[in-house]
Amino acid sequence: MESAVQRAVSVVRERYSEPLTLDDLADAALVSKFYFLRVFTRVVGVTPGRFLSAVRLAEAKRLLSDTELTVVEISACVGYGSVGSFARRFTEAVGMSPIQYRRHECGAARWRDRGDVCGLPPGPHGSLLGRVTADGVSAGSW
Repeated sequence: MESAVQRAVSVVRERYSEPLTLDDLADAALVSKFYFLRVFTRVVGVTPGRFLSAVRLAEAKRLLSDTELTVVEISACVGYGSVGSFARRFTEAVGMSPIQYRRHECGAARWRDRGDVCGLPPGPHGSLLGRVTADGVSAGSW
């Protein structure tokens, strides 16, 4: 039955921008929608609707970080019919609005690209060497 779920996951990843329904995904999995819903949720750990939403939001985050598309354009690109619904879902899931996310991510990317640390000129500013531990168990060296 995992192959049926894999088919549905592939459909979500390929067609997330389309208005996919439970019937569409069950058809792709070649099973009834009621059986599909139970099996998908058991195998993946979330409902098909939540999985679709997560894929759409992950793509929206990528587009906000890597492109200059507007929030309205990104909303449409990832399958939302309403920019208001997109912004509300994005904010609930991510903890900040799409515009705030873009400012945060673009600011972080510029910081990483420039090496600008608190007004210091670009370039190496030292290094950090140590060991991370959790409850006394070594988690590795840096």
